Amino acid sequence: MITRQLLTRYRQGLCTPDELETVQFYLSGENLSELKRMLDEDWKDAAAETNQDGREAEERIWSKLAEDMDEVRELPVMVRRKFNLKFLWQCAAAAVIVVTAGWFISQQFASDELTYEINRSAAETALLEKINRTSGPMLITLSDGSRVRLSPKSKISYAASFDSELKREVYLSGEAFFIVTPNRDKPFFVYANELVTKVLGTSFNVRAYAEDKDVTVKVSTGRVSVEVAEKLRNHQNMTAREKGGILLTPNQQAVLSRQEFHLVKSLVENPLLIIPEGKTKTVKEVYSFKFQAATLNSVFEAIEKGYGVNIVFDDEILENCRLTADLSGESLYEKLDIICKSIEAEYQVFDAQIIITGKGCNF
Repeated sequence: MITRQLLTRYRQGLCTPDELETVQFYLSGENLSELKRMLDEDWKDAAAETNQDGREAEERIWSKLAEDMDEVRELPVMVRRKFNLKFLWQCAAAAVIVVTAGWFISQQFASDELTYEINRSAAETALLEKINRTSGPMLITLSDGSRVRLSPKSKISYAASFDSELKREVYLSGEAFFIVTPNRDKPFFVYANELVTKVLGTSFNVRAYAEDKDVTVKVSTGRVSVEVAEKLRNHQNMTAREKGGILLTPNQQAVLSRQEFHLVKSLVENPLLIIPEGKTKTVKEVYSFKFQAATLNSVFEAIEKGYGVNIVFDDEILENCRLTADLSGESLYEKLDIICKSIEAEYQVFDAQIIITGKGCNF
C-alpha cells in the first residue's frame, strides 16, 4: 500500500528497494487512478490547512500535469528518445506530487531544508547520475578530468560535458572526495544540501547525507570557498560573516548545522603536514621539528608552515621561553600538548586559529 510517508521518502530518494518497487507499481499507467484517489485525500487535507478549495487545487494540478506531458511530447526526437513510458509516468506523477502536496513543499522550505532532489531540479542542463550501492568507494572521472571518490550510500549528478557551460556544477548526496582539475575561467561548484562549495582547482571532501544534522567540507589542498545556498542566505540565525561565506585552506573545515543554521570554521580533527606545490620530497625531508633551545617564535613558525595553520600568542610574554625537543613523530595536537606542558601554557582552537596563553618563562 502506498502512503503519504512513502511518497515523501520516494521524492527524497530514501526508498529501500522494496519501497521503490511499491512506488513504481503505483506510478504505472494502469494504477494512476489509485494514485489520484489517494491524492484526493491529500487535496482535502491541504485545502483544510490553507483555506483553499480542494477541487480548484485538483484542477490546477491536472492542468499542470497536462502541460508537463505536452512539454515532453514537444521535445525534439533526439531528446525524446531518452525517455520511456515508465519514466514519463514517473515524471508525471512526480509533478502531481510536487504541485498537489503544497504542504509538503511549504513544510520543507519552512524548515530551511534543501535536499539533493531540490538542488538537482534547479540544474539548467541534462544531468548524469551515479549511485554507489556497493560497500566500497566508487571512482568517477568527470569530462574535465576532475576525479571523484564517491563513498557508499552516496549519489552524484553532473553534466556529461562542461564544454558549453560557464561553470562546472555537481550535485551530491552523501560523501565524496574531489580532486578538481584547475580552470580559473570555469569554477567548480558542489551543491550538497544547504551548502555550496566553490573551487578553482583543489582537493577536498564533502559529507552531506540526507539524514545528517550537519554538512561538512574539509580541505586537503588549495583554497575552497564555502557558503550557504543563496535562497537560504537571509536566515535569521545567520551572522553577516556567515552570509558572506567562508574561505578554507588545507587542514580547515566548515560545518553547517542544519538545525541551528550556523556555519562554523575550524581545524579538521587530525591536521596533516602539507607538502608545498612543486616539491617532490617527503614531509620529513621538507620539515624539521627538532629543536635545541629554540625560541617559541621559531617553534611556532615551523608548525605554521608545516600545517598551514595560524598560531596566535603574545611574543613579549613568551619571549624568554625555550624548547629543546624532537617533535618529528608527533601529530599537530601532540606537538602543542608537549610545548604547552613544557612552558606551563594552554592552547585553544577558535575559528581555525590556535591561541596560546601562558604566564611566560622566568629563568
